[in-house]
Amino acid sequence: MKNLGLPKVMFWSLVALVIPFLGNHFVDGWNWEWHDFLFAWVFFVIMATSIKVAMRQVPNKSYRVVIGTLVFLIFAAIWVMLATG
Repeated sequence: MKNLGLPKVMFWSLVALVIPFLGNHFVDGWNWEWHDFLFAWVFFVIMATSIKVAMRQVPNKSYRVVIGTLVFLIFAAIWVMLATG
């Protein structure tokens, strides 16, 4: 299997956590602990890697968009279910 660019995925997942980090400092009621950030980072890395793997399996470029969107929506549904308890 080709290189999935895991360091790049890990970096951009960390960059995505800047928004909740700023929200944690400037928004009342936004109370993330360190383990929430760790869980979100791991979740983003797994999601991005899953999208990359799924898209590599499909040779047609138009289907790649559909597959990537479906995998993203599955992870978004999981995130919402975990966030609402």
